[in-house]
Amino acid sequence: MSSGRSVEERLLKRAVPRPVADHQPAPQQIGDGLWALERRLLHFGRILLPSRTTLARLSGGSFVVIGPPPIDRVTIDAINSIGSVRYVVVPNSFHYVFAADFVRHYSSAQLLAAPGLVERVPGLDATELGGTPPDAWSGAIEYAVLGPVRGVSEVAFFHRPSRSLILTDLAFNMVHYPRRLDRFVWRASGIPGGFGPGRTSRSLLLRDRDVARRCLSRVLEWPVERIIVAHGEVVEEDALGRFRKAFSRYL
Repeated sequence: MSSGRSVEERLLKRAVPRPVADHQPAPQQIGDGLWALERRLLHFGRILLPSRTTLARLSGGSFVVIGPPPIDRVTIDAINSIGSVRYVVVPNSFHYVFAADFVRHYSSAQLLAAPGLVERVPGLDATELGGTPPDAWSGAIEYAVLGPVRGVSEVAFFHRPSRSLILTDLAFNMVHYPRRLDRFVWRASGIPGGFGPGRTSRSLLLRDRDVARRCLSRVLEWPVERIIVAHGEVVEEDALGRFRKAFSRYL
C-alpha cells in the first residue's frame, strides 16, 4: 500500500470482522424483487456493526447478491429459498472479506467487483465492473461508479423494479444500536446520527469532489423511492430529498 493512502484506510484493512453466530434472521422482502439479509459483525473483537446484504432479482428470475455475507448453512438455505444466485458483487473497496468463501459455494455465479479492488486484493478472482452493466441486468439493475480515488471506489446500484438505491459505505443510517458501547464507538469514529456519509466516506470515497459530483449527479437522475444502506435503517421516506441534502456539499 502506498504511503499516500490514509491512516483510516490502513486501519479498515486490518479490522477484519467476525460474524455473530446467533443473529441470523431470514431474508426480508423490502421491495419488488428485492430482499435484505441482515447480519451482525464484531469489529475490533467486541464492537457490533449491523450489516445488510441485498439480493436483487433479475428479469430472468436469478439473483444478484450485493455485498456477500459470511457463509454458513443457515445463510445458504435462506438464500436458496429465494432463488438461484447468478452474480455476486463486491460493491466497494472494503466489503470483500467474505467474497472468496461465498463464491466457493456458489461456484456457478460470476464474481464482480468495484473498480480497483482486484489490484488492491491480490488473489481475488473477480471481474471488475466496467462502464456498462452485464446484458442480463438490462431492465433490472443500473449502476454508477464513484472512483477509484487513490485506489478506493464504491458502486451505487439502482434496482429499477423496486426503485431502490443500494449503497454500501458511501452513506450510513445507523439510528438504533444494540448496546450503548456500540453507539459510543461508532459515533466517535465519525458515523453520523442519521442518513449521510461518515468520516471515512468523506476522507476516502468523497475525497475528489469532481469525481464524487459525477457519480452523485447520476444517482439523482434515477427515480429513487427507497435507499438501502449496508449499515443502518432503510430510508423509505423522501429518499431523493434526503440523499440530495446529505451530499449537498458535493453537488
